[in-house]
Amino acid sequence: MSQEAIICIPGPWADRTKFIEAIIKHQPEGRFLFAGKILSHIGGNDYVSLDFCDPYDGMRKAFRIAGQGRISEGTLDLIQNHEGVAYLHFPLNWLEQRERLVKFTKALQEAGGFAVNVESSGVAHEWDRWFSLLTGSSFDVYCSAVTLIGAAERYKSCGMHHFGLPECSLSRDIDVHEAADLMNRFNMYQIDERPRLASGHTFSLDAETPCFRLTLSADSSYDPDDPFHNPHGVWDLEPKD
Repeated sequence: MSQEAIICIPGPWADRTKFIEAIIKHQPEGRFLFAGKILSHIGGNDYVSLDFCDPYDGMRKAFRIAGQGRISEGTLDLIQNHEGVAYLHFPLNWLEQRERLVKFTKALQEAGGFAVNVESSGVAHEWDRWFSLLTGSSFDVYCSAVTLIGAAERYKSCGMHHFGLPECSLSRDIDVHEAADLMNRFNMYQIDERPRLASGHTFSLDAETPCFRLTLSADSSYDPDDPFHNPHGVWDLEPKD
């Protein structure tokens, strides 16, 4: 099965019927329709796959963790009391899909959705931040889908598969702020420049900063069927001797 970008939106919809009513009443009425597992934009002759599911007991915790302190307590309280969940499925090409991401998630916001979580990378946003990132700079778009995490021995990015590129990782011996800056800038270098990299190549931010040797390895952090798994692998950055 090919991977997808999965967008989670909890809301006040007590059942499928209530959700359909909220979608149909989207102004102007009839602009969007939901039938089967398809959310259709009638005027735009466009559609996206949508699963409507029962509430999830751990939703507040999931958004609190994925939001990394950016989700307000008020929004978390709404999420705590959600009555239904919509999961949108998009092709895994973030840059090409971002206008569709805005269009369909905006429809769910206006239908009562509380916030958005990118289930295929584990990063959550309040609505204002979500739309600002998707319509902003290339770094903003990157931040909408990619997060940095700290594993036992290494820092690692998660979400670069949304751009068709490998993750990157660094030793936790490096200062956390320096590591975050280096990882973000390396990932943006991948996105903006699309360089032809290979194991053994080196990377540095400039002539005055440390140089790192690159090694491409498989993404062993997640099983291949996990939405977080990156089939393109991981660039391990090690200080060059």
